[in-house]
Amino acid sequence: MGVSMTVKTALSLIALLALAACSAQSQDAPALPAITMGNGVDNRIEIAGVSREDTGVTIKMSRDGASERSAFRMNATRVTLPSVTTAQPGWVVLHPVKAGVPDGDIVAGYARVEAGRTAPVVIETTYRADAGDSFLVMLHKDANDDGVFDFVFREDGVNVEDIAVFEGNVMVSHILTLPE
Repeated sequence: MGVSMTVKTALSLIALLALAACSAQSQDAPALPAITMGNGVDNRIEIAGVSREDTGVTIKMSRDGASERSAFRMNATRVTLPSVTTAQPGWVVLHPVKAGVPDGDIVAGYARVEAGRTAPVVIETTYRADAGDSFLVMLHKDANDDGVFDFVFREDGVNVEDIAVFEGNVMVSHILTLPE
């Protein structure tokens, strides 16, 4: 019994020392660079001079070959960015900011942009977008070049198929407060 306790004690001590060594190594390891928001060299969203306009939108639907139609009219807001420059085709996306935190699970609006500079970029949204409301405006790349904004979460549960655009540790994005 004394030997058994000694083996258990030794194993516990070895495990404790191994854990301490791992902890020391992780403290000595260089920290990963923090993700920041802003513009990159090849990808930029110009937000100085952004405008908003209250509009309306009518959605019309009909069945193929049927004469029946239905329509739905609702309030909308048009957000116009002065320009967007991107290295590859993609999407400029608005995510609402709630209680000071961007809600990346909600897409309030989006617009397609081709590679190069696009000016202006108009995003129509039916999400409430009053003067003073804030949004995260960011670039997503069209990962499969199909012209469809694939906002479908991948297996990791974090990223969507048309992932955010990064240059190094900079996520090409800004917090935008809508003007009057």
